[in-house]
Amino acid sequence: MATPPHTGSYNTKPRRIRAATSASSGVTPNEVNSEPTCYCGLQSPILMAKTKKNAGRRFHGCAKFDSPNCCNFFMWVDPKIPNHVRDMIVDLLERNQTLSESSQSRGDGVELWIIEMGMKSDVSL
Repeated sequence: MATPPHTGSYNTKPRRIRAATSASSGVTPNEVNSEPTCYCGLQSPILMAKTKKNAGRRFHGCAKFDSPNCCNFFMWVDPKIPNHVRDMIVDLLERNQTLSESSQSRGDGVELWIIEMGMKSDVSL
């Protein structure tokens, strides 16, 4: 089976966030509900894991994730995916990759065939 494409490596160790999660600690509700910031002080973007173990699982990462200055901030957004669901996602990603490669190897012939079939269905109406 082919491995889904993977763009970059992700640190999978949970990191503690700086913001408090309780209003009783003196943090205002707006601060509790705001997006977390990475250790660089920048808003942490939501990224998606592309590894087999966590395929499709979203996480907050360092805003400079593709830079050598990355602070390695990491926090999961989504809960852990059950193994059977993860296996289905990986299987679907692999099937999608195979179909994509197959359609690319066929070239424009597939697209032309679809266009011709559309024209034939329009003519028969």
